[in-house]
Amino acid sequence: MAQVRVRCLFFLIFIKTCFTFIFQVYLGLTSHGQLIAIKQVTLDSSDEVAAKKEFQRLQEEVDLLKTLNHVNIVGFLGTCLEENVVSIFMEYVPGGSIANIINRFGPLPEKVFAIYTKQILQGVEYLHENRVIHRDIKGNNIMLMPSGIIKLIDFGCAKRLAFLNTSSKSSELLKSMHGTPFWMAPEVINETGHGGKSDIWSIGCTVFEMATGKPPLAYMDRLAALYYIGANKGLMPSLPEHFSENARDFVQLCLKRKVVWTINTPPISKVHVTLDFFPVIFSCSPVSGMLP
Repeated sequence: MAQVRVRCLFFLIFIKTCFTFIFQVYLGLTSHGQLIAIKQVTLDSSDEVAAKKEFQRLQEEVDLLKTLNHVNIVGFLGTCLEENVVSIFMEYVPGGSIANIINRFGPLPEKVFAIYTKQILQGVEYLHENRVIHRDIKGNNIMLMPSGIIKLIDFGCAKRLAFLNTSSKSSELLKSMHGTPFWMAPEVINETGHGGKSDIWSIGCTVFEMATGKPPLAYMDRLAALYYIGANKGLMPSLPEHFSENARDFVQLCLKRKVVWTINTPPISKVHVTLDFFPVIFSCSPVSGMLP
């Protein structure tokens, strides 16, 4: 296979913090004339232990990305380590994030966020079929192509559920807190173990964000929101009445406590919810926090 050279154009797309390190994303140009995104992390050469941990996290992200191939998930192109800089080459998505779109244009019309929601569900369904949970779904981690195709990005918090004892669901629970407070499910905040359900909760929060311009409980500070969601008692906000009943039902289903909703076909018990013009089928299970 011919080697493809990449020239970094040093056009900074964004800077983001993940775990304990900061990464930057640049625009790059390959020797074949293809524009790509380059995620770069500079390892701390002064702290060997920290550098090894950072590298391990990045390696886990790369190993996961290599296995994913779906139209609604950002494409992985390759990686390299040069001195103490790790570069991950990815598909370039020029439209910006859903959060940026909302900041620029305001809350999205229902017909528009219905189109985006359908694609988010398709991407997450693919992840769950491959035993992957994203763990940080929100407007900032959903990018938009000019054509209207959305791409899930930032798999730094994602994990693949272990295939251990098939007679036990314990292997399908993760007990580490990752995500962003306003989009986090109760079981994530309480660190009681979570699986695909936490992604469904985050999807509901993201639909709320697209519809209203802000996630649920945005009027609270982060700590107060964490306590409120984690207490598992108070009701989560509903979409305003001017949205369709289907849209409001969809968000309520995603944010339903102590019941697991997973994107599955065929479902255990069918609940058909039509958000504007497309059907979404959920299956429910009485066991909290586990994938079926």
